[in-house]
Amino acid sequence: MVKEMVQKSWEFGFIGGLRRVVPFIQFQASSQQIKQKEVAREIREIKKHAVKRPWDEDPFAMSEEVMKNISLEVVRERLLDHVHQEIPYEIEHRLIDWKELRDGSLRIEQHFITHKQSQRKILVGKNGSKIGRIGVEANEELRSVFKRNVHLILQVRVK
Repeated sequence: MVKEMVQKSWEFGFIGGLRRVVPFIQFQASSQQIKQKEVAREIREIKKHAVKRPWDEDPFAMSEEVMKNISLEVVRERLLDHVHQEIPYEIEHRLIDWKELRDGSLRIEQHFITHKQSQRKILVGKNGSKIGRIGVEANEELRSVFKRNVHLILQVRVK
């Protein structure tokens, strides 16, 4: 079976520049300790052939995509903190705009899209108090996570 897999790999050009193929096998040992030894042996074998080089990206740097996802999660978490069980699950939460401003701060615009006017009223609260609190708390958390000023704009719309 391994031979067939290697042959197919060659046919499709997946192994082009490799010097050696190290197949991963299914360990059929009865003892957990034996399995761990076998896995450790395979890892040592793979490490022998690994090429040491610098990372392509800084592992500690946040990409813009990760930052966008964090901003959505933080706002959603604050929304759930304040709305509790009243929030319907069919509400859409979208990132509308993301801009890095000249002064280094971020401008983030997110929309909550509801299906009914009554759902919108729940999210907005009296005179915008609920969405305002959500925005203030989320803004504070985003500032501490991103280590810069954040201008968070939240809107609630009906679909």
